[in-house]
Amino acid sequence: MALPPRAKRSNVFMDAHLNLGEPLSAKQLVRIRDISAGGARIQGKSPGVGVRIVVTRGETEMPGRVVWTADRHFGVEFEEPVDVDAVLKAPAPKSPDRPVYAAALTSGLTHFRREAARGRATSFGLRQAGPGN
Repeated sequence: MALPPRAKRSNVFMDAHLNLGEPLSAKQLVRIRDISAGGARIQGKSPGVGVRIVVTRGETEMPGRVVWTADRHFGVEFEEPVDVDAVLKAPAPKSPDRPVYAAALTSGLTHFRREAARGRATSFGLRQAGPGN
């Protein structure tokens, strides 16, 4: 017996929010790794198989339930078909969960460049002791 054709899936790497579908539940920042009208593969901490969740990207809310889990990924089956194009075009969530990289913190500091030009080694703004210091 042949299986029905699988819905077209889009391989993506998009941030989204996940909550447990309760009004006061905390949001978790997750990544959608692939998505179709019927479901998605999510990267993040799984709430467990069978748990009802809501994945939100922009204004699009996608209620569903977790149907499988493995490592840091889990599968969600949506309650209703989702407009994949709307999800792909939706803005990424703004979240304080995003890491701040060292380059962003030091990009405006010229002290590092001056010390390097003088042949002095620096590390995070501290001069390292060398010969003759």
